[in-house]
Amino acid sequence: MTSLPVPTGGDRPPLPADLPAIGPVPDLRLRRPVRTQLEGGTRTTIVAHATVPRLELRLAVPAGSAHASVPGSAELLSHTLLAGTRVRDGATLAQDLQMIGADLHVSQDGDVLVLSGSVLSEHEQELYELVAEVVTGPAFPADELQLERGRIAEQLRMARAAPHFPAQEVARAAVYGPHPYGAATPTESQIRRCGAAAIRSLHRATFGARAAQLTVVGDVDPRRTARRLSRAFAAWDGRRGSWRLPPVHHRPAAGITLVDRPEAVQTVCIVAAGAPPVGHPDHLPLLLATAILGGGGPSRLMLNIRERHGYTYNPFAMTDSHLGDTLLLAGADVRCEVTGPALTEILYELGRLATGEVTAAELEGAQRYLAGTRVIAVQTQAGVAGSLASAALHGQDHRYLETFARRVRAVTARDVRAVAARYLAPRSVHVILVGPAERIAREVAPLGVVTVRRSGARRGRPPG
Repeated sequence: MTSLPVPTGGDRPPLPADLPAIGPVPDLRLRRPVRTQLEGGTRTTIVAHATVPRLELRLAVPAGSAHASVPGSAELLSHTLLAGTRVRDGATLAQDLQMIGADLHVSQDGDVLVLSGSVLSEHEQELYELVAEVVTGPAFPADELQLERGRIAEQLRMARAAPHFPAQEVARAAVYGPHPYGAATPTESQIRRCGAAAIRSLHRATFGARAAQLTVVGDVDPRRTARRLSRAFAAWDGRRGSWRLPPVHHRPAAGITLVDRPEAVQTVCIVAAGAPPVGHPDHLPLLLATAILGGGGPSRLMLNIRERHGYTYNPFAMTDSHLGDTLLLAGADVRCEVTGPALTEILYELGRLATGEVTAAELEGAQRYLAGTRVIAVQTQAGVAGSLASAALHGQDHRYLETFARRVRAVTARDVRAVAARYLAPRSVHVILVGPAERIAREVAPLGVVTVRRSGARRGRPPG
């Protein structure tokens, strides 16, 4: 294959002088949803969006990992839900889905388990019946459970070998403490010990019709779809109420936690903090603050610790929205010998965002980025279904999506600075490092009290 020449330096062609100005990202216009409630109590949203002769389904139940009283049961539930039902085994279920041109898969986070499906519109009723069969009568066959135990345990073993895994675990524990959001990921031995009884118990507790939310988007007639859903899910028990996690209380920042990885040649640097959930007045300004800090492109972390100092290749800042709050994370992987200077610059940028000026160009760039990505996300049936389902879980409706760009544009630089001072100031964040303690502990000691963890134990600050 012949590669094309890449222009560099003086060979780069000039940009046209007459490029049109970029206009504002427009508000979205979604088809008005039809909302109903099935006999068992399931809240249902249906949107006619006939771009192609298919439909998308999202069914969310509160079977997230934070709801599991037995470690490993939530993970095994999500991995074996499609392994068969009381009516048909896993191979037959997969074959029957294929026969109607359907896809069905499971995803899970701390709050919810989501069953996502799509099908040709002419087979709408068949998909609903198969989904109802899966959620009301999963078999959790012993051979599949055994297979998944081994598979998940091996995945966890490999994940824990990488430094980012303990960094994320320690960050969650630091921010949330004893709250279920802060619980550690199950160990390999906990996965292997988790039995079918614990999985079935979690299923009975969380798969109630009244606790579920159902979204259908596509080439459908909403009234007819509502009738079909009612028929398919008529037997789903609605007596159980919805599960709610306890309120989130974020722990105050307490110095630097250093997870010792003696063999590491890089340090994973993470700063973490808790913030309000989607729908709170501070949420959108925080999204903009995070984008300005490290959301890619010409962000402050990118310009500072990558372009100016060369400490890292890909610094980041991001949000992880739970139903109860939002987790803020920022950081970078850096060479061990520059851990101290890199962490100093990260904390400097947090302080500058909380106390300094946000330029008009920074604010406008972040606003375009957030509004534009939201518009792109709803250009497909799957995007509309996923966005509406997520909004509904956070207590929002289609108007939250439609007015998103307008509300983002209304955020001011003063708003961004205020939320940064409230949630992202250096005094408010937990600092987690994963790397060789012997090499970096003294280097970062001037930035805060260092607590070293070795083999899961906590130790105090090393001398010096």
